[in-house]
Amino acid sequence: MKNETFYATVDGISLSCQRIIPDDVRKDAPTIIFLHEALGTIRMWRDFPAKLAAATRHPVIVYERRGHGRSDPHADGDIPRAIDFHNTESDIYLHGLITELGLIKPILFGHSDGATIALKYAARFPDNVTAVISEAAHVYVEDVTIAGINDAAGIYANTDWKSKLERHHFFQTDAVFRAWVDTWRQPAFRDWNMVDELANITCPLLVIQGDDDQFGSDDQVDTICANVGGPATKMLIKDCGHIPHFDQPDQVIDASLKHLGLAELADA
Repeated sequence: MKNETFYATVDGISLSCQRIIPDDVRKDAPTIIFLHEALGTIRMWRDFPAKLAAATRHPVIVYERRGHGRSDPHADGDIPRAIDFHNTESDIYLHGLITELGLIKPILFGHSDGATIALKYAARFPDNVTAVISEAAHVYVEDVTIAGINDAAGIYANTDWKSKLERHHFFQTDAVFRAWVDTWRQPAFRDWNMVDELANITCPLLVIQGDDDQFGSDDQVDTICANVGGPATKMLIKDCGHIPHFDQPDQVIDASLKHLGLAELADA
């Protein structure tokens, strides 16, 4: 399996990327792009992208959004982020990365904020996406989400969590954390939602949620599936928290294979 790191420049911003290509990659298989959570980086996916690449025989791109890991930092004054920051991530950075790398109709695999950005992109560029796999997406703000963020802020302030995140975000660690908690806890952010955009999503969609997700409820899944304009498959995973690809990776891989028309590999 070929694994390389590189940087792509999008709108003048350097984004840290990883490319994974299986030895037996399928000819003309669309690339799977991984979109991380609010505190995520390439390394924090661990080996899951490589496992999905091997299982599907699709090439994979993993990237770090601006302000994360080894990508360029946010500008001074950009935190808290704008209420519509998902639009910026979709329309400028994700679309720019896809264009820069010359990718044709990729598959988007997003987790948490990354899943929301994947849904945004599929709604705004419906002809540019083959399929979406969404884990723990938010399409509106719930009380449970804000409560989980408040709890996380307390843990960050009173434990060694910051030092652990510094292994991934280096000098950007405080800014990454503030970009998450300060943005979501803005009073105006409580009115944010993207439900009215879901009807524009026409590609096949797999919507995954853990039954013990501390940052969102099953209603997120129901809302997404009820409002999209294309086929949607709902997957609620038992004994699973906010990160299904860690808590139940085999189930996520099998469901992804079936979603991408590779059921014979899931059953093998």
